[in-house]
Amino acid sequence: MTDLKASSEKQPRGLVVAWAPHSPRGELLAEAFGLDLHTIHAVGRRRRHALLKYPIQAWRTWRLLTRERPRLVVVQNPPIFAPLVVYLYARLYGACFVIDAHTGALVLPLWRWSLPLHGFLSRRAVTTLVTNEHLKRMVEGWGAPVTVVPNIPTDYPQGNPYPMTDRFSIAVINSFSLDEPLEAIFQAIRRLPQVDFYITGDLARASRRQLASAPPNAHFTGFLPDEDYFGLLRSVQAVMVLTTYDHTMQRGACEALSLGQPVITSDWPVLRDYFTRGTLFVDNSPEAIEAAVRQMMAEHPRLRREMQALRAQRRAEWAAQKRRLWHLFHGGPTPVEGPPSQEQPAELQIQ
Repeated sequence: MTDLKASSEKQPRGLVVAWAPHSPRGELLAEAFGLDLHTIHAVGRRRRHALLKYPIQAWRTWRLLTRERPRLVVVQNPPIFAPLVVYLYARLYGACFVIDAHTGALVLPLWRWSLPLHGFLSRRAVTTLVTNEHLKRMVEGWGAPVTVVPNIPTDYPQGNPYPMTDRFSIAVINSFSLDEPLEAIFQAIRRLPQVDFYITGDLARASRRQLASAPPNAHFTGFLPDEDYFGLLRSVQAVMVLTTYDHTMQRGACEALSLGQPVITSDWPVLRDYFTRGTLFVDNSPEAIEAAVRQMMAEHPRLRREMQALRAQRRAEWAAQKRRLWHLFHGGPTPVEGPPSQEQPAELQIQ
């Protein structure tokens, strides 16, 4: 068994590892817990590149870990291969690891085959971070320690003021992913010519049909650097972020919450549970989206006040949870030696 107190004198306190070009949640975890973030990405994002990029990313991760020798690694999943590499490092070098399990890793058909391996790794991790109670129950079913962290409130940069008209404006947080009902949004936008909609997302991921079918009051921003992105979110009156996937915490809605901006989002239980004020919920139909925009325009001052009050509440809740997690991450978790016992030390029981 490795003595963490002795090893910490030689090793950095920890790393956050994400196999992605960028990781907003990874950045927040690293900032909150004094860790170093490493995003490791090779080749492209398309599935056909996976056979090539995963071995490259595994090798780069192994080189990073064996060079830095961290005593704690927080690793993002998906893909499952990232926590697998980290587990092997932890097993060999007497370190500890935490899995930050995003919704897709647990519910998307693409990763369903990996759930038994996920369970194996989660039982050997200090804890698995998930965003909601549904995912927590899944991990608990594996007999693994789990912690719900729906969001990490933070202070985002002021950003650059985004050029726009003096009309009511809404930022549509979008990445041209399959779960985003962009066509329904377009249909609603056509019925609201008096409102400007600023739609984010890398245009290289959009289809020609999507770009051609956009109404004139839909303005594509392209991929925005952080200074411009947060400038946009501060410049609009509201933020819209929709998904057709259940059990999905919306990063864009969390960013709006941190800025005190009211939100229109999809009517899923996980979102209703967290965004209890300052938020309008829709069933992703054009009619519901249109109605929500009209309500947002009519009740904007009230909804903005509610969101700012919710921001203060969520920040206080996070401050308490952060203290518990800091103790878990830095206060003496035992190195990897195999599956944990059924009786966890008190400091690990922070459900």
